[in-house]
Amino acid sequence: MPGDARVPVPRPARRAGRRLLSDLRGGRAFLASELTQSSWHDFGAFRWRDMAGAQAVRAAIGVLVPLVAGVATNHVEYGSYAALGALPAGFVSFRGVNRTRVAAVLAAAAGMAVSTFVGGTAAEGLPWALIPIVLIWGYATGLLAAIGPTALVVTLQWPVALLVASAIPLEPGPAAIRAGLVLAGGLWQCLLVVSSWVTGRGGAERAAMAESFRSLSKYAADLAAGRQGPPAPADMPGTQALTDPNPLLRTVARQHLLDLVTEAERIRATLTALGAYRPDGVPSLAGRRFLTGAAEVLDHVAGTMTGRPRQRTIELAAARHVLAGLSAETGTSWQWSGEALLGQLRAACRIAGRLIGGEPGRRKGRGTGRWRHQATTQTDIALTLRASLGASSEAGRHAIRLAVVAATAELIALASGLSHGYWAVLTVFIVLRPDYSSTVYRGMQRAVGTIVGAGLGVATVLLDHVGRSVLLAGIGVSLLAAYAVFTVNYLLYGVFLTDFVVVLLALLGLPPVPTALARLAGTGVGAGLALLAYVAWPSWGGTSASEKFAELISAQGRYAAAVLRSYAAPPGAARPRLGPLQVAARRTRIDADAAADRLAGEPDHPPMTAALASALVAATHETAAACLTLTAAATAHEPEESDAALESRLDRLAAGIEQATGQIAAALRELGEDAEPARRPALPALRTLQREIWAYRGATADASPHRPPGDEEAGLISATDSLVDAINTTAHVLGFPT
Repeated sequence: MPGDARVPVPRPARRAGRRLLSDLRGGRAFLASELTQSSWHDFGAFRWRDMAGAQAVRAAIGVLVPLVAGVATNHVEYGSYAALGALPAGFVSFRGVNRTRVAAVLAAAAGMAVSTFVGGTAAEGLPWALIPIVLIWGYATGLLAAIGPTALVVTLQWPVALLVASAIPLEPGPAAIRAGLVLAGGLWQCLLVVSSWVTGRGGAERAAMAESFRSLSKYAADLAAGRQGPPAPADMPGTQALTDPNPLLRTVARQHLLDLVTEAERIRATLTALGAYRPDGVPSLAGRRFLTGAAEVLDHVAGTMTGRPRQRTIELAAARHVLAGLSAETGTSWQWSGEALLGQLRAACRIAGRLIGGEPGRRKGRGTGRWRHQATTQTDIALTLRASLGASSEAGRHAIRLAVVAATAELIALASGLSHGYWAVLTVFIVLRPDYSSTVYRGMQRAVGTIVGAGLGVATVLLDHVGRSVLLAGIGVSLLAAYAVFTVNYLLYGVFLTDFVVVLLALLGLPPVPTALARLAGTGVGAGLALLAYVAWPSWGGTSASEKFAELISAQGRYAAAVLRSYAAPPGAARPRLGPLQVAARRTRIDADAAADRLAGEPDHPPMTAALASALVAATHETAAACLTLTAAATAHEPEESDAALESRLDRLAAGIEQATGQIAAALRELGEDAEPARRPALPALRTLQREIWAYRGATADASPHRPPGDEEAGLISATDSLVDAINTTAHVLGFPT
């Protein structure tokens, strides 16, 4: 080889190098922008309507009972260890619904027990061994966070327990006892969660379904007023509640509630179809009356699920009375969807009636509908973790960064002899997140919350001079407040939690003032390290946002294609299973919307910018609305005989949609990889394929897409028209030739 020959650098290596340089430039720009604007002191929103009530009381009891028992039996240290296990388990119990909540608390408790034993024995035998241990715990915590927010909350408790235990070194025997007490505290919280199944059997599920129907009622009223936009998945809590119902809920009532979930999804789709027949954005007078009546029926149906039995019966009678006076106006293009909605409202009233009569167990049997939730399987989790290994993914980079920074903080704490140095490491785990906004603002909020909470903790300790019972009452108030505002504002949560921790450590014999000062110093060191690490190696949301939008568009394409093929399925033939595809499309839409929100809080980091993400959100929301209309049309379509010509045309359009969304998804993934921009290949001629359906059903390319009045196939033509428009808009946003 000639001496001046250069060894070619592999393309992935060049791409990784460009990404690293781009990240470093982004970090410097981020630091400069933060120093020149006032948003760094943003203390976050105060979401008072999210304040926890009963959950906060239950979790506070879980911590106070072992603590009071320890004080009463003169074994304060045992009670405190159990309380230290129950405290984080209480916060974990805010995640999940029923079985998932119990599983999360059990996983947190088991991990905390192991971490407590490892941290205490390592600190006693070989303190410097804590550095590699923290490194391992940090990497595991960062990596497992890729599974989801619940996994993040659960795994975060493990290094917290490790670090708290390292502050009080113990021999293996006493360390095992302490680990057992921590486990007992977590299991006690778990028992309280299970006990809530008995006291609130079915109430949470019925309340969630009532909220879903109220959201549908508001949607119908908005359509009547000329406003668009179906309710977001978060506004339909019944769906989530019935994915993990109370295990003690009677089988009959559970099935009726599942049937209501199915009807709610159908009603949502049909309302969207009704909204499509308003070229000027305002429905006709007859349409407004119809939608207003539907909104009233839905509101009464919601009322049948809460309140006293007599009131539920009155609400059901009112719903049926209003429904009896509704009719879909004949001779209109929306007659088919109006008639479909009337049928769905009647079904909802029938199911609500069975729910009222079936709650005492008088009615036996199964309901008419089924709804299944596609839970995340162990295979999905394994694939997610495997894809997150290494530095090529955002989750992998965050895991490496968290491990290195946490180990560095532990090294600094040990080398400097910093009093209560574990606070610095603990702060790194809490502050350093995968995203810009959470890291920056959480760091500031934690610092301010610690300062205020430390002072409050010192003042609370003074209550011990009045009496130990008064002190316990004081920390009980702080603990209850910490749980209550946990979902309201992180700064307030930090204030009350710091107050509780300072007092708890004082009960273990640690002086409050030095403890508070040490916590302030440790928080400052940890927050500073976390922020510097993000500046040095940031992970902007563009890469993950590109992948999330790619997954969303692929999922929407698969779902739309399946609905088209379902519409054309001959009578008696097995239709494609739409439920899992619909759930996948909804889940990816939630992820993509969250990624766009994250980008909106970051400095622009091309090629995936906040403006591009916003445009993609608008386009994919239009696609979702078109899919809802298409679903309503397919549900209402019941052919008496097969139509091979229509089936062939719909199959060609379905294949074209799958190909087009696949190409768009591939282009988005190239954006996420910072690949060289390539010339976009032309997409399939979706408009031509869709006009073939128009022509076959008697329409022309220049005619209105609506079929003659009363024909439900008007929904098919309208939905495919909107769907093609939305996909072409998405392609135009990404620079595809049109």
